[in-house]
Parts: sequence; structure tokens; C-alpha cells
Amino acid sequence: MKKILYFIAVCTVLLAACKKNGMTVENTEYEKVAPGNPKYSYLKFLNLTPGSPVANFYLDGVKFSSALSSSGVENAGYGYNGLYPDLGYAVTTPGSHKVTANIIPSATVDKNLEVLNTTITPAAGKYYTIFTTGQYSATNKSIGPLLVLEDIKPALDTSKIFVRFVNLYNGSPNLDIVRISTGVKLANNVAYGTGSSFTEIPNPGNGVAPINVFRVDNASNGTVLIPSFSITATKGRAYTLYFRGVLGNTTFPLTASFYTTFY
Repeated sequence: MKKILYFIAVCTVLLAACKKNGMTVENTEYEKVAPGNPKYSYLKFLNLTPGSPVANFYLDGVKFSSALSSSGVENAGYGYNGLYPDLGYAVTTPGSHKVTANIIPSATVDKNLEVLNTTITPAAGKYYTIFTTGQYSATNKSIGPLLVLEDIKPALDTSKIFVRFVNLYNGSPNLDIVRISTGVKLANNVAYGTGSSFTEIPNPGNGVAPINVFRVDNASNGTVLIPSFSITATKGRAYTLYFRGVLGNTTFPLTASFYTTFY
């Protein structure tokens, strides 16, 4: 019997999945959990390994990510830039856990191959985003190592939006991020494999979900790396903006993306 607990707003959904005759059967139970309940640790996975195959994540040998198949053969999972869960957090018990990832069994190459094997130790009542890193290739069949960032929730305000920046652009210089409309530097000198703290945008614009535009510079010499990228962000929420790709690689160019972290 496998149990996965999802945290969306102030509710969690407990998915109990079990194998029967080669099919995956899910039964759903509901449990109310207060945010930051010390009974749990709250996890989000984001696959940022360029070249990664489609895989699913396991904790202590039990499937943790929820991509399932309706055909009886697992054919869905999380490839490059795949986020699980897309909103909220999946939940586990605090303490040491073995994290593994396996290529989905319906893959045409290296099906079921283990491509990650490491350990995390999330603390009670805390939130984390777990990023895969590195570069996957025929000679490096791994989506590790992991970057584990604690997601420290800011004091949200419905008149503002909150942003942080994570640099996972392989070969990247340190980055500065500027809000174009004001010229204000929101984060500076963000090195590869690190993330900034959340910072507020006090006047994000008119409406419930205004558009905000940013620029990314090389922190050492001011060279503009991304002239502009925009996000449509709902006031009162916090977002993670992240940079991915491989320096000098046209298959995996420098790209800015974002996801909702808290709301």
C-alpha cells in the first residue's frame, strides 16, 4: 500500500495507491492539515537536469510522484522542467529519506533504469523545493546531484507579489535580476546552484494579476543575458523564478521560468 499526501492551501489529499493485476488502483481519502504541521515535511520536486529522461521519484522505495497510467503500464512522469506537484506540496514524515528516481517502464531506452539515488533529511513543519541538477547523457545517466532549498514563506500581502530567484543555468556566471519598470535590482550576485531570499514587489501594477517584466545581467560585467522576461503574477502570492539551460548549448539555451510557491 502506497500513501502520498498532497498539501493544497490548507487541505491535504491522501492518495493510497496499490498494485492489482498489473494495474494501479487509487483510493482517495481526505485529511485536514494545518500549514506547517510539524507532523509532516512538505516537498516539491523540479527536474532541471538538461537531457533528463522521463522518470518518477520514490521515497524509501515507495513511489512519491503521482504521474500514473490508465493503461496498466506506467507511461507518464517528469522530464526536463517537470514540476511535481504543480501547485502546493507533497507531504512526507520528517527525517532521513532515501530519494531515488527511475525511468518509466514504457520508455524505449533504459526503461526502469535508476537515475538518482541519494538521501534528504527534511525538518518537521518545513517546506522544500528539491531541484535535480547536472547534465544527463549517455555517459552520465544521472539526474543528480540534488539542490534542496528550504522555502521560507514570506508574510504575504494581497497588495504585493513576492519573488525569489534560483540559478540552475549550467556554466552560469553570477546573476543580477532587475525589474525593468523601476530599474530596481531585486537580487544580485546569484551564483549557480543557489537561490535568493523572497523579496516583495510593493507596487506590482493594476488589477489582480498584473504583468511584471524583468532583466537578467551578468553580475560581474553587466552584460545583459536576458533582455526581458515577464510573469503574470497574482497579488498576495509568492513565486520562484528560475533560470535553466547549459551555457553555450543551443539545445538547452538560457531560459527563465517560474512557478507559484506560496498562495
